[in-house]
Amino acid sequence: MAALPVFEAELATRRGWLTPHDVAEAYAISQSVPGVIIVNFAVLTGLRLGGKRGALLAALAVALPAYFIILALAALFAGRWENRWVAAALAGLRPAVVAVVAGAAIRLGRGQLRSPLPWLAAAGGAALMLAKILPPIPLILLGAAAGLIGHVARRKDAVSP
Repeated sequence: MAALPVFEAELATRRGWLTPHDVAEAYAISQSVPGVIIVNFAVLTGLRLGGKRGALLAALAVALPAYFIILALAALFAGRWENRWVAAALAGLRPAVVAVVAGAAIRLGRGQLRSPLPWLAAAGGAALMLAKILPPIPLILLGAAAGLIGHVARRKDAVSP
């Protein structure tokens, strides 16, 4: 999720290949399917922008650098994870990652939550998850079900005379 702002800035803001709505939609789908969210996001957007070849290249472009960085860090810090300097550096990274993720969530929310009911649903979902009442997967499924029910209800209203 921390990489989402980078993707959004590049694909929507800088290049204009996607709208902010497209980014939010692809991100929501990426969270709903198994796998690494940012790789799922890259595959979906790559498929949309460049077909099957674009999806493959996007997946490789996202996964390979992370793989090689993790491999290098593992080799560099093997047996040193308990070192106080390494532990302190990792502890310092945690708040930064939380801030980046929170920023991405707020940016996505501003663009997608356009009325009080979605804001209430988002706040309720966050509360349920933070209080450890519901884990993320059932919460995502509950949100998908609520969205489908709302869509069907709106369609019935539109069809009714």
